[in-house]
Amino acid sequence: MHYFNQAAGGLMPDRVLQAVTDYMQREQALGSYVAAQQAQPQLQQLYAQLAALLHCQPADIALTTGNTHGWCAVVGALPLQAGDRVLVTPGEWGGNYAMLLQLQARTGCVVETMPCTADGHIDLEALEAGLDARVQLIALTWVPANGSTVYDAQALGQLCARHGIPYIIDAAQALGHIPVDVQALQCDVLTAPGRKWLCGPRGTGLVYLKPGFAARLQPMTVDHVSCPITPTGPVLRQGARMLEQSESSVALKLGLLAALDTAQAEGWAQRFTAIAERARQLRSALADVPGLRLHSLAAAPADCGIVPFTLQGHTPAQVQQALLQCHIQVAASGMGFTPLDMQARDLSAVVRASVSAHTTDADIQALVQALQTLSAAPAR
Repeated sequence: MHYFNQAAGGLMPDRVLQAVTDYMQREQALGSYVAAQQAQPQLQQLYAQLAALLHCQPADIALTTGNTHGWCAVVGALPLQAGDRVLVTPGEWGGNYAMLLQLQARTGCVVETMPCTADGHIDLEALEAGLDARVQLIALTWVPANGSTVYDAQALGQLCARHGIPYIIDAAQALGHIPVDVQALQCDVLTAPGRKWLCGPRGTGLVYLKPGFAARLQPMTVDHVSCPITPTGPVLRQGARMLEQSESSVALKLGLLAALDTAQAEGWAQRFTAIAERARQLRSALADVPGLRLHSLAAAPADCGIVPFTLQGHTPAQVQQALLQCHIQVAASGMGFTPLDMQARDLSAVVRASVSAHTTDADIQALVQALQTLSAAPAR
């Protein structure tokens, strides 16, 4: 299989699958509680690995079941009120946007789209001019799911820090794809899944909370781990771990640790460089396919690992299925993934090809040749 669907889920290395199955066998032999207790040293290594990758402390990390789980847990815990303003970019992930619209209906907060330039940059000058005391959250999907651009998350963080505005970054398509440093970003919250660019198992994820930010949160869902009952009443855990609950898969967490170990052994810097090089190579090759149109915004860097396009005479779903017959996997990214951006550009869907550090010349050649053949075929 020529795999161009990293943005949906990275292919797990063998050692990830082995780590998951090894733990499940221990759980079968020992029972879930004893096995989990024995795995505690490895779980502490997982927090440490993630903290090193993000440039924070292990205590600032909470483990989740995925990006949306963590993002919604934090945003749903913010004390938003009627009239509060929540600002998003046009590239906001559809799942996040749905959550915000629910909060808008429930609390009376107002969800607004940040001003952007014609080429897709956030218009920081216009944004800053429009800020007031009602702005209670700025939310950024750093790399939109349809690959439209890569926003300047650090510049936006500087603006938020100047004005004391809570700043949350959805790094679902960033962590493991490009370098992430929460200190440089100056974000209060950052969320990511384990299954995409980290190549961990599905059902894993993380939340970073800036020290002290947890005091702002009022979690909607707690249990005996996140909020144990004491003789004097319930006591909410402090820091990021207030977002964790008792029911979770230790096996999948150990799989994520194995994925991080694999990437660390290869070298994170080498991985980022390889992704960027393959992305540039793919964009250049696709530009020569007749009838193919790239749909990244003008501001998008050429080395973004997500490459969106359409092929004249064929819907994205048709392209996806035709390529699958050639043992090539891409995604058909519908409007619901990035509704604000797609509606603004009158796009119902795009084909999304995403590379990895292990994408080869042969992979790219196979994709381009298949698209050239499809382009020459009669439209359906």
